[in-house]
Amino acid sequence: MRKLVTAIVVGGLVGGLVAAPGALAVKAPKPVSGTVSVNATPTTIEPTTTTVAVSGNVSSSSSCRKDRTVRFSYVNSTTGVITPLAETAVTGSNGDYTTTLPKPTDAGPATLTLRATVDEVIRKVGSHKKGKKNKKGRQFDCLEITGDSSPLTVSEPATP
Repeated sequence: MRKLVTAIVVGGLVGGLVAAPGALAVKAPKPVSGTVSVNATPTTIEPTTTTVAVSGNVSSSSSCRKDRTVRFSYVNSTTGVITPLAETAVTGSNGDYTTTLPKPTDAGPATLTLRATVDEVIRKVGSHKKGKKNKKGRQFDCLEITGDSSPLTVSEPATP
């Protein structure tokens, strides 16, 4: 009888050690993709233009829309030169963003696109208990998203 009890206890310990690593393993965040729209106004940049108004939307799951940082750059369609800008925007709760950017520095005539890049971020959702600081629910890896505007035309400076 004693051998039987010992065998059961040892078997239970070995089974517990084998099952424990799988039960304690941390799940990897679920990757979430999306799209970003970019609308620039005006589409024709005159020499007198000083700024470009930009608006758009990040379309993704609800946990990956709000509070995302959007970075901007001008891409010259002819030369392929990318000019990053210091200005950024932060998306609202529905994914919308608006900002004002300086006009491109490219000399006209030129055709450019405005590229918006949304930074990657890891979000944790779940556990709405009061006073609980760390959310231990699901994790989402909100992937980096890039989108381009329709072509912008930089006009040639007027000659006197």
